[in-house]
Amino acid sequence: MKDLKRDTMRRHTFLRILPLLALMTLGAVSCDYIHEDLEPCDHFLRFTYTYNMKYADAFAPEMTNQAMAKQVELFIFDEAGQFLSSRTIAGTELEANRVNLDLEPGDYKLLAWAGLNDTDYTWTKPELGESMDDWRMETLRQDGAVNRELLGLFQGTLDLTISEGGATDTEFPLVKNTNKIRFVLIDANRGTGMNADDFTVSVTTRNGDLNAQNQPVSDETVTWLPYYQGVETVEDTDGNAVYQAVCAELNTLRLLDGTETSLRLTHKGENAPFLNVSLTDLLLLTKMESHDMTAQEYLDRQDEYVIMAYLDTTGGTAHCLEIIVNDWTIRLDDVNLGR
Repeated sequence: MKDLKRDTMRRHTFLRILPLLALMTLGAVSCDYIHEDLEPCDHFLRFTYTYNMKYADAFAPEMTNQAMAKQVELFIFDEAGQFLSSRTIAGTELEANRVNLDLEPGDYKLLAWAGLNDTDYTWTKPELGESMDDWRMETLRQDGAVNRELLGLFQGTLDLTISEGGATDTEFPLVKNTNKIRFVLIDANRGTGMNADDFTVSVTTRNGDLNAQNQPVSDETVTWLPYYQGVETVEDTDGNAVYQAVCAELNTLRLLDGTETSLRLTHKGENAPFLNVSLTDLLLLTKMESHDMTAQEYLDRQDEYVIMAYLDTTGGTAHCLEIIVNDWTIRLDDVNLGR
């Protein structure tokens, strides 16, 4: 009698786990590259952008906020770095951010650039078999200068291995290659009128292009000029104008620690700038000691800066009293940033 009960319990247990065993078996053989009667395995790619000061994935909002060029150019190379194919990922495929690669088993090198567009950039359209090392992008400029607002530009490379059998889902991390800098020039003398044309704001770098490894190709000087410059007013609680400020915004391509850069602010009627410093040195002063990162990582993670300069323009000349960069107060008498 006991043996009968024991056998009955065993049969019931087996019947309960049989569906689970069937599902496990089905999953193990549901896709394969070896057996012709099985569907090929899917291999998905998902883009991320966590290389920022928040350490949070901002890829979706960055693409959503782009005015245009809401797309990723994906270049696929073999393990030797020879070009195989490319794809433009946009629309619903980019919104879903789950790209089916449709690749055979093997080793690949992937190169992704998000935000490329014909208004701001030129880039390589490789032919079959061409080397990844020959890939280039360049910022379009006129007479060596850029004075328009660039769309955000993101880049990444990934070594990918697709094995025989089994689906994969891989994250593809990107970094941002464009920066925005906003200048706020305020006369410290209350009630002093300001004119946007009274000031010239310019930044120079030696970086206007990048290769597949995200490094500059040439060291030609690029001048970055404001795409916006105007006068804005600070009012008191009664609506009376208290201070006027000249506000300007400009872009740069990726800033590189140790390379030559300059920031020049010039007042009308003066030949010499009243502020002439290394841009990267100035920006790096805002890196907190608690930031456990190199100077280059900080420059890559931080993509927006606000530079406020308090001036004295009495007597028709401009004297810079103090500068605030991203809430950090800098008195130029205390530092050696001049060039």
